[in-house]
Amino acid sequence: MIKGNLDRLHFGDLLQWFQMGGVSGRLVLKDTRGERRLDFIDGRVCYASSTIPEERLATWLTRRSLIPLGELRRILATSMVRRALFTDLLIGEGRVSPEDLQASLTDLAEAITSRILISPEVSFEFIPNHPVLDILGLSLNVEPSHLLMEAARRSDEDVPGEAKRRSYELAFTGEAFEDLFWQMIRDGVAEEDAIDGNQLSRLHDLVRDIVTTLSQWLSSSPGLVPLPAGQIEGLLAASENELPFYLPGRPHAAWNQMVLACTVRNHTHPGPLSLAELETIATDLNLWEEMIGSGFLKRPKAAKLDELIQQVVAAWSQTAAAAAPHLDVAPETASLAVHLVTVPTDLVLWALTSLPVPHQRLRKTLLEHLSRRVGSRLAHLADFPSEIRRVLDPRSPTPLGVCLHLGRECLSTAATWPSTIPGGAETMLEIASPTALALAADAAREVADTFDEEALSS
Repeated sequence: MIKGNLDRLHFGDLLQWFQMGGVSGRLVLKDTRGERRLDFIDGRVCYASSTIPEERLATWLTRRSLIPLGELRRILATSMVRRALFTDLLIGEGRVSPEDLQASLTDLAEAITSRILISPEVSFEFIPNHPVLDILGLSLNVEPSHLLMEAARRSDEDVPGEAKRRSYELAFTGEAFEDLFWQMIRDGVAEEDAIDGNQLSRLHDLVRDIVTTLSQWLSSSPGLVPLPAGQIEGLLAASENELPFYLPGRPHAAWNQMVLACTVRNHTHPGPLSLAELETIATDLNLWEEMIGSGFLKRPKAAKLDELIQQVVAAWSQTAAAAAPHLDVAPETASLAVHLVTVPTDLVLWALTSLPVPHQRLRKTLLEHLSRRVGSRLAHLADFPSEIRRVLDPRSPTPLGVCLHLGRECLSTAATWPSTIPGGAETMLEIASPTALALAADAAREVADTFDEEALSS
């Protein structure tokens, strides 16, 4: 494995070295916008891919108008649920010719290279033993020198992309994990609860096991999450009068449908903002049965946790929706956001249930840090609409974030769920007047009181 920064080594020199050495493997390049990958066989570039939404192959194909957007989304969503190669399905269904696909891949490789050339800060890692595939004979077989020449021409015409804030890295390995672990220890272990070296070593192993468990889940798909077994049973037992893709009260199913809905970037419609929109897309995709029957999208039953999630989503959706009109937010968007925000916390809670942490304060700190990282990373990876991403990764206050915060404050389990605004409650004044905030809070509390009364009477 070779790694470094391109501020000390020119990208062109690196590519030429790969060509002259006839290397095979994957070159991973990271900058402030995301991760790009170039695959090599015998020193020649054979494939290119990117985590940056506008540089993904499916989005790239829309620029050439080779396939209708809806059909492209369906094929890509199918590949994700079946864990099949997207390019295999494209060719297999006859939706695009091998020649057109190869031309799009070459164009994408040149664009990726040109943007690396003008990026001010890039780190790289070359993985020589990465299993590089010759996809249906579509390997680009492009010499790095030719790729570099075309990229240089493009870079003269391109302007540097906006350095958007990067979502949290999951930090599950190496130095990044160690930094995360010690930050959690500082935040999660009080002075009066001092621990000795042996306890610290056991905690280190325990935290590593927890994040490894999460890593194994998250590495298996680009944004999709495992469905709780109890939720799958409920879906299978749905009455004949209920549509199979009915999403209210089913946060994990809503999350996965959102991932599938956002597979292809569309500037004219950045993504659904209500559960009803998601249900419409679910009807068009018709992948519901495959999703709930997929083994890699299933997690074991945890009865108490599943019941907690169900109760919280039901209450929080309504309290946030009640606050929404006072802050010029659609109640339907507030309800959708609640469904999505609870999912990363549920994933971490399940990991903590499987591997219990003895220190309560550290447990709370782990939940806070990991929920934020998992939610932010998955939402950016799946390219959720900006309104949703900024709630899952709240680095500045938003009206939607305030709605969810006010609704969350009405929950008896409020401390369990991540805050959807940064800092303290005073940041809400950047979004709305004290009067509007008071009206929104009162509306949320009124709904919560109704829930409490119903709970007492039942």
